[in-house]
Amino acid sequence: MHYQHHKRFISRKTYLLFVFLIIGIHISTAQTQEEVAKHQQIEVLLQTSKKLAQTAIDSSFFYVDKALQTAKLIGNDTLLAKANIQKSSLHIFKKEFSKSDALLQENLKKELPKHLKGLTLHNLGTIQYYKQDFEKALRLYLQAAKILEQTKNNQQLVSTYSNIGAINASLKNYKNAQLYLERALTLSDFNEVIKLQILVNLSNIYYSQELFEKYKASIFQAEEIALKHNSKNILATIYTNLAMFYTDEGSDYDLAATYGKKAIALRKELSTTNALNITYNNVGHAYLKKKEYHKAISYLDSASIGAKGIVKSYIYNNLKESYLGLEQYKTALYYADLKDAIKDSITNEQQKESVAELTEKYESEKKEQRINILDTQNKLQALTIQQQNYLLTGLAVFALLIVVLGYFGFKNYKIQQQLDKVLLQQRLRKTQLNPHFLFNALQSIQNFIHQNDKEKSSAYLTSYSKLIRLVLEKSDDDFSTIEDDSTALESYLKLQLLNYDNKFAYTINIEDSVTEDFDILPTLITQPFVENAILHGLKDNTKGLINITYFKKNNILFVTITDNGKGFEIKKEDAKRLHKSMSMEIIQEQLKNLNKTSKNFKGTIDIDSSSKGTQVTLSFTTT
Repeated sequence: MHYQHHKRFISRKTYLLFVFLIIGIHISTAQTQEEVAKHQQIEVLLQTSKKLAQTAIDSSFFYVDKALQTAKLIGNDTLLAKANIQKSSLHIFKKEFSKSDALLQENLKKELPKHLKGLTLHNLGTIQYYKQDFEKALRLYLQAAKILEQTKNNQQLVSTYSNIGAINASLKNYKNAQLYLERALTLSDFNEVIKLQILVNLSNIYYSQELFEKYKASIFQAEEIALKHNSKNILATIYTNLAMFYTDEGSDYDLAATYGKKAIALRKELSTTNALNITYNNVGHAYLKKKEYHKAISYLDSASIGAKGIVKSYIYNNLKESYLGLEQYKTALYYADLKDAIKDSITNEQQKESVAELTEKYESEKKEQRINILDTQNKLQALTIQQQNYLLTGLAVFALLIVVLGYFGFKNYKIQQQLDKVLLQQRLRKTQLNPHFLFNALQSIQNFIHQNDKEKSSAYLTSYSKLIRLVLEKSDDDFSTIEDDSTALESYLKLQLLNYDNKFAYTINIEDSVTEDFDILPTLITQPFVENAILHGLKDNTKGLINITYFKKNNILFVTITDNGKGFEIKKEDAKRLHKSMSMEIIQEQLKNLNKTSKNFKGTIDIDSSSKGTQVTLSFTTT
């Protein structure tokens, strides 16, 4: 990777090669020999769970669950807290943040040893880090550090200090990042591999602040440890950074080229071709600075193979400069035009702005829904207070008359209260649904942007914008037209096709018996069944097929959703099985409420599943 102070080269602060890792949580306690002997089984189960966490997470869950059961049987809060921390770590690895948070909140309700409270806060901070809420993560990590400092738990403090440094580096708060990484470094002698990661990260922090003497001291110390442990991947990063350093500072272009070539050799050996373009560009740029233009062009040509986006523009710029040095102006102009034609960096910024805007809309929708729920609750409370005032005032003026009026008024109030509760429940269910649509689609868009896949990013944004518009516009309506419902499904399925690399196909058929812009059905009721077919019915099926058909028969509207998946056995105890985005119980409740509040409406659901696939049939009568 290559840095320059000028805009036409890669910005030093933008492309530093960090190797930050959110360091895994390692639980250790200082128990007496008597306690270790008494609770040996639980400790062995927890240790086994930790060993399997990276290689067999399902087995790791099995052992930690067994430890939890045993801890509950003997009623030991300390061991129970340790098991909760271990299980929460596994949920973090699986990105099941709500489950992890629930376990950790259980710990905070109890009086625990300081080291366990520190570990609990550390894991809570890690949840917020992965959710990109750096402010909350930083606050929790600092609380954890304050407690762990009192316990002298150096091993865990290294993890916490490193994570605080990582967050500050992400926010470009380099002085704070330096402070905490230096603290982590002083405590890291117990593990040279962790020390190596800290040194590489710390050297880049020094580089960002132009503290070059400290930079060289730390990176050469890192090189010594990496050579000792044969850490080739980190060595490739170190040599890439050294090549950038000696080129940027202009102190030794030969040394810059030497380190760049070492990095190339290691990346080829490790087959990490994704970083080769940058490393080739670094060597080419070093020769360009030496005015050895033919050698520069040789490496830059290799760098251009497979290069994308802004990196490619830097390579073309260096090729232009090299051909100018050879006075081959026509070729130099050719590469200048190629560089000017690349708009990937601009497109990427535009896509990020679009995602930020959509994210803001999503958060605003959630806030608005919460406000609506609070408003409904306030209205219910206001009605209660008003009714009580009526009764008190009436008793003082017209005792007998107010008793009669109060009776009917109270009865009317109770009916209104029940109706408000039904409407509130319905709104709560929609609250569960809308963010689910938005969150999944948003993750997919971000994934392709990170991969710099312009075509798929644009496709995602188009389908996402159409879907979000329909969801936000229709979420407060009880019913929507067949046209809107089919459009929403079409957009949703297009997103899923991109996400699943076209591993399934689908058809949406609207028969002539249906009037698309007139016939209606409950809003958003079909999507969960389609989602369930994709996530569960077509799981591990590379030739999956989903058929959706709208038709009418005897003035009854039918929607069938059919997949050719493996099916499932419908047992009595799990007859309500559906993906968590909307359970069968919630859909049945939605239909029940509509049956009560909407005149002449009746809706039913029928599921037929076998080893050849599953068919869901929805029927709606609205006459």
